[in-house]
Amino acid sequence: MTQPTSGLLPALIGYYHRLADSGQTVADFGFAVEKIHFCVVLEPDGTRFDFLDIRERNDRGKPFPRSLLVPDGGGRSGTGLKPFFCWDNTGYALGRDNKGKPERAADMFAAFRDLHLSFRDELAGDEGFSALCRFLERWEPARAEQLPNWEEAAGLNVVFKLRAREGYVHQGEAVRSAWSRRVAAQGGDEPIVTGVSLVDGEEGELARLHPQLSGVAGANTSGAAIISFNKDAFESYGKSQSYNAPVGTRDAFRYTTALNRLLADGARRTRIGDATVVFWSDRASGADAEEIFRQIFGEDASKDEPAEHAATVDRIRSFLDAARQGLLPDQMQDPDAPFYVLGLSPNAARLNVRFWLTGTVRQFAKSLAEHVKQLEMTGARPGDPPLVIRRLLLETAREPKDIAPQLAGEVVRAVLAELPYPQALFNAVVRRVRADSGMNHRRAAILKAYLIRNRGVEVTVALDREHPDEAYQLGRLFAALEKTQEDAAETKLNSTIKDRFFGSAGATPASVFPRLLRLHQHHLNKLANEGLRISREKLIGEICGRIHRFPSHLPLEKQGLFYIAYYHQRQDFFTKKSENDKETTDE
Repeated sequence: MTQPTSGLLPALIGYYHRLADSGQTVADFGFAVEKIHFCVVLEPDGTRFDFLDIRERNDRGKPFPRSLLVPDGGGRSGTGLKPFFCWDNTGYALGRDNKGKPERAADMFAAFRDLHLSFRDELAGDEGFSALCRFLERWEPARAEQLPNWEEAAGLNVVFKLRAREGYVHQGEAVRSAWSRRVAAQGGDEPIVTGVSLVDGEEGELARLHPQLSGVAGANTSGAAIISFNKDAFESYGKSQSYNAPVGTRDAFRYTTALNRLLADGARRTRIGDATVVFWSDRASGADAEEIFRQIFGEDASKDEPAEHAATVDRIRSFLDAARQGLLPDQMQDPDAPFYVLGLSPNAARLNVRFWLTGTVRQFAKSLAEHVKQLEMTGARPGDPPLVIRRLLLETAREPKDIAPQLAGEVVRAVLAELPYPQALFNAVVRRVRADSGMNHRRAAILKAYLIRNRGVEVTVALDREHPDEAYQLGRLFAALEKTQEDAAETKLNSTIKDRFFGSAGATPASVFPRLLRLHQHHLNKLANEGLRISREKLIGEICGRIHRFPSHLPLEKQGLFYIAYYHQRQDFFTKKSENDKETTDE
């Protein structure tokens, strides 16, 4: 069995090779896949023949850019001029954009023209490139505003094409080769720095700057980096910029190309809290695992399509059941394929690695199955997917945007590495219960899983009448008192004792329960059904017989047990009722 690599960059480079070996469109060193909107069509003498909108259209006719493999110009930073080869935005390629600075755009166009003319002699035999050079020599930037669709095109990316010739200018073999030679020679005044790469231990040319990454929610829209240094305080041993963390130029290109591909791939990307999460295998045989993990992590099956949603939930359950029973080979092509999970969060022009987890499909599936088993709780709605990660985090805050940024990463790490759940998860759920006096299936499941994994407390899926802990029996008692109040009312109550006393009853029982028991006698006397009154008296007596005293204070973990018992007892009441009388279980 091949063990997964532990390093982030080597794992991404492995995914790059997987893409290249599978024949997918993946950029070679010196090239990148970019979004292109328009095309300038040229005559051989360099005059413009047409200006075409080459964007694609979705089902509703809305345009979106075409992804093309083009020479990679790298990222831009600061106010310097940096034109791209054979493509660029209209400011560089045509000398006009939508920023209202014609002088700046004129300088950009001049830099773009000079770059291409520097290749003129080398590519004299390429008809398309020669036409581009003639065009750049003759073009007057002021004419750009007369182009068709200019209001849409201004500022967007364009490429060039020779009329009656297949492909774009940058796709010509001679043009590609010339660009590759220029990239290999660095093509500028920056000296080549060599050294030992931290990725493979080989001596070679090192990357001064790493290509930019895009697609991380909340990060700089112009791109961000995992590895970058921009202050003297970050430097050591006289090394500046990315030479502080030496990575070969080709390896820097490969890992960023692979990560950009993952960040742009909705099948291998999701959001958990503030983190953008990508997951992949460096084997093609692990592709089916990537699909099922997207469904697990994303939990985004459309409930607008009931049949599709049900099929997705069934597949997730089958996968987790197979993992629990050791039957993954029946579900997966290659359960021993290396598998990786990376969480990135924004930090201005840089990215934080929120979590980085490595394992095999089998190992992660086993961890997920154990997690779901510990979350099992009575009262689950039929058709709901298993509680994995996102639906748990939603119970920790009033709004998704209020979820603690670090909590998502800690929960993912706990689930996939079978580590203790973060204390912050338990604390947040208890606070939410006390704040809104609400106890539902998800909250009960979270509290149960935490107590089992972190504290070794025995907590059953459903009601445990014999549970020895007084906190559990106090939760049962509160549920029974509330139910008696509801049954005694002639009409449905707008509020019950839970709305006023739930939080304090779980935290300081001695200050609340004596008063509740006095109220209970009043409610009990109002029960019209004598059989129900006798049954409820017996239940209250049975519960009180297991409580030796009302504690003045319950620690936080005991409060969690109190809330679980309350939920269990409420569920037990409703389970006993006939189908016609059954009430909702999520309050």
